[in-house]
Amino acid sequence: MCHDTISNLFRSIVGQPRFRVYGKGLAEGDWHVIDVYTTHRRDMNSRWPLFRGTCITWTSSIISVGCDFAEELIQEQRREPVSREFPATVAGGRIRESAARCFAPLTATEIMAHECGHTGQGRRMGFLYWLIGAMCTQCREGPHFWNRFENQASETGMFGGIVKGSLRAVNYRI
Repeated sequence: MCHDTISNLFRSIVGQPRFRVYGKGLAEGDWHVIDVYTTHRRDMNSRWPLFRGTCITWTSSIISVGCDFAEELIQEQRREPVSREFPATVAGGRIRESAARCFAPLTATEIMAHECGHTGQGRRMGFLYWLIGAMCTQCREGPHFWNRFENQASETGMFGGIVKGSLRAVNYRI
């Protein structure tokens, strides 16, 4: 309920998303449509050091990424599209641990799967998602109990591709 209210407020202020994706957590039965908003503040070469190169899940149905990340994801999906029948997950269940990933290079598709894992957490946890996420996201993945929040997003997130017909050419500054 709280995520829907915040999502609707966000959409009324910012406008239409750049595109939409299908995502869910591993334990969820249904796929959800998630709005993806882009901003140059989150680009890798941004002048905003705290935002540079980051992706963030604002609510259970809104993700914000850099414009450069969005373009990379779109190009990957043109080359090797994923679908709800054949979804993408994070290789080895971890983004940062190269041993668990078998030294495979990280892709934008896997990062989106991780963010979809956070949307699943938001649906399960409701308001607590923002409290726990704010405390634990900076801890990143790892072997300790405080890494559980990020580890779980990578282990359970599933990205089912870009919703057909949702791609917009406009970039928004958020």
